[in-house]
Amino acid sequence: MVDADTGAVLEGGHERDPQRVASVFKVLTAIVVAENLATDAEVPVSSRAEAMPARKINLKAGQVWQATDLLHALLLVSANDAAVALAERTAGSLEQFGGMLDATAVRLGMADRPTLRDPAGLDDEFSVDGGNLISARDLSIATRAFLSYPQLAEIVVKPDYRFAGGDGNPHRLLNHNRLIKTYPGAMGIKTGYTKRAGHSLIAAARRDGRTMIAVVIGAPDPYGSASALLDKGFATPAASEGALDHLPPVRLGTATDPVTHAAPAARPVSTPTATSHSRTINADAGSMALLIVGGAPALVILARRNRHRRLAQTASWRMQSGL
Repeated sequence: MVDADTGAVLEGGHERDPQRVASVFKVLTAIVVAENLATDAEVPVSSRAEAMPARKINLKAGQVWQATDLLHALLLVSANDAAVALAERTAGSLEQFGGMLDATAVRLGMADRPTLRDPAGLDDEFSVDGGNLISARDLSIATRAFLSYPQLAEIVVKPDYRFAGGDGNPHRLLNHNRLIKTYPGAMGIKTGYTKRAGHSLIAAARRDGRTMIAVVIGAPDPYGSASALLDKGFATPAASEGALDHLPPVRLGTATDPVTHAAPAARPVSTPTATSHSRTINADAGSMALLIVGGAPALVILARRNRHRRLAQTASWRMQSGL
């Protein structure tokens, strides 16, 4: 557990061991993109992006999409093709994007020898150089920075997002993080699953002026574990942090959108309904987990979150279960 205002580490288990974390890694990808690419930038799709496995939104080589729409696809439905297209547009290639991930990790103060290569969090034959290894503590550092960018924090609490895609079709993305519907004050953030990494989850919630984040790796009951850790975080007195280990302060880069530092309010979530324009894409599904490694609770963070409202754009397609 970490107090986001002070950075005090209240509790951890195996939190400094680099792990495979699957798609929760996309929070770091989103930070690099937000700091280096305008939300209205045009993003061309390469054959490499098109070839990514599910989850995906079926980008096709030669199409051009808006960066903000692909960021929503990256974070709400964990689209791997969107991750690759954004990384290539931001850095020129996936390999060069790895260098940007490394530089961002150094700036943020990550200290557990992370291996940062794949923007989608893949760790199979589709991954860049075998994928990523990152500790729960370093992932919590990234998450605190993520929540300091209003254009990112606003995305992950949305129940859905509608837009006109680069394929000329209307789309609708449904947030598949079930915690936003079941945990009071939930604010997101990101789910993840691969066969090698297991279930991962970064869960955030805000109550009584405090924001908690639970980062979980390898838990069999992700939502239950996340809820228990969040409850424990809210029950921890803020005054008991003096001599504890502290995370480094949040060091933001040059973002393309203005960043403010007002405390966020949790947003109520309603269950969206499909429309006659909706399109369903089924992909491998996986439940999520709390930061628990080897059965031990690992990391909860109190984090600041800023609010910046974006209105969704046109009609819809639907993505359901998954990572």
